[in-house]
Amino acid sequence: MNQELLHKYFKGIATISEEEQILQWVDESPENRQAFKKERMLYDIALFTDEKQLRKEDKKARILPMLKWSARIAAVIVVAVSCGFLFRDYQYNKVAQMQTVKVPAGQRAQITLADGTRIWLNAKSTLTYASNFGRADRNVTLEGEAFFEVAKNKDIPFYVNTEKNKVRVVGTSFNVCAYKDSKEFETTLVEGIVDIYAAGKEKPIVRLEKNEFFADYDGKLKKTVLPSYDYLRWKEGLYCFDDSELSHILNRLELYYNVKITVKNKKLLSHRYTAKFKEQDGIEHILKVIQKDQNFKYSINEDKDQITIE
Repeated sequence: MNQELLHKYFKGIATISEEEQILQWVDESPENRQAFKKERMLYDIALFTDEKQLRKEDKKARILPMLKWSARIAAVIVVAVSCGFLFRDYQYNKVAQMQTVKVPAGQRAQITLADGTRIWLNAKSTLTYASNFGRADRNVTLEGEAFFEVAKNKDIPFYVNTEKNKVRVVGTSFNVCAYKDSKEFETTLVEGIVDIYAAGKEKPIVRLEKNEFFADYDGKLKKTVLPSYDYLRWKEGLYCFDDSELSHILNRLELYYNVKITVKNKKLLSHRYTAKFKEQDGIEHILKVIQKDQNFKYSINEDKDQITIE
């Protein structure tokens, strides 16, 4: 099968007749199915780049580079969940193959969707979207944290669906933080306008305009003007906290450095901090900075994946 034709299908720009040709070829033999899955995997890996590579290439040609196989790439899991690409009668408009991008703890990734929308995914985040994304609708589902630069399309709004809420935009830059089972939902608007809906509701609960921040903390709603965009700099490898409880900071450090942190003295968790840390500083440096304010000891296991704070 022609690689260029397969890539058109992956981008969601293949014609109906081209889709018929591809799906018929896939259905002909197990070998063809394996070839299809392999090409799909290689195509998805090409969507990824780490922060340093992206900045370097942006300065040169603004082109997202094809990454080579490496241990770091292997840590970013791309899963194509089949929802019937081998379905009878080829019901193209009713069933679409779902694409799921998973970023493990301790990693970040960037992808570009078929409509030109750019998305940065933070650690331990999952993004799901249909293979025909952008044709009739633009829907993605997010578990975790992501920064979106949405391509403008007045005819087809862009929706971010999360466990608690849904965000609707046309062409906008914004951040959404909605980790599964966290009971916390946050949206920060950089440019444009967003409407936020409670899951399953048709009327928005709030509209955000430029520089506004909205949070839903287990049913407690908060809307305010954002004093700084520093905390969005996670995509640059800079971790910023503004009057944040230690419990919140430690939860984020677990994600950023792929460790499990146990605190024996629970009273420590309510103390609040304002600080900025570079990713490259490492978690031990961050803990030593926090130690200057609170008198505690910590220990790290031999594999350096578990930390205990006394």
